[in-house]
Amino acid sequence: MLPVFLIAQSNGKSYSNQNKNTYELSIGSGFGSYLMPNLKDLQNTIIRNSEIPLLKTTSFPSYFNYSLKFGYKKDNGYEGFTGGFMSTGARSSLSDYSGYYVTDINCVAIHFGYYFRKVFANYQLLNRPVEMGYMYNISSIYSFVTLTDNLQLYGYGDVTNENYTFNSIGIYTEPMLYADYMFTKYIGLELCAGAGLSISSPLYYESIKNDVVIYDKNRFANWSGYRLSIGLISRF
Repeated sequence: MLPVFLIAQSNGKSYSNQNKNTYELSIGSGFGSYLMPNLKDLQNTIIRNSEIPLLKTTSFPSYFNYSLKFGYKKDNGYEGFTGGFMSTGARSSLSDYSGYYVTDINCVAIHFGYYFRKVFANYQLLNRPVEMGYMYNISSIYSFVTLTDNLQLYGYGDVTNENYTFNSIGIYTEPMLYADYMFTKYIGLELCAGAGLSISSPLYYESIKNDVVIYDKNRFANWSGYRLSIGLISRF
């Protein structure tokens, strides 16, 4: 007979030591998509207005993100401070025997705020507690968007490089479902799935702090999209 490895129960009883643990610290790495419709339009506009036939190499693909949480126990869950880092970008380019031309839109964001976590079910797996619930955060988000042009003509020396960095601020939240598996009393594994939602101001140029019109439009960084993550969690 095959051994039974999974025992699942859901009731009012908690199988963890969390009632005795006052604080939690989690470090996670994940993968997510980033809508960026306004900046995708900017990339298309740059290609249309270019005097050379640029090709779209990448356009804001899904990419890795990182997060950190530190909280304290409150009622049936935890709440506390959170922060994170995300990045993506776009590239349009042309290369032939005479040289190459590359134009990039590189996007980075950091967010800081407060998170809330609530438990709705407890289980057991291999006689260790599994906790399931939902969480969300309310954060400020700071975006940095750098436009870079690189031109290299073979046989003519150095690369010509121009870059400009634009900024924006906004509001960011990540509603998620999560599952924590505590394989020791204090250390566990956390899986999360959900979405990121952001609303930001128009991009402004860091030197003058004014909204920037690029190709007749204000430009926005939109970090909304799906989120998947895995990380380590410690409760003590």
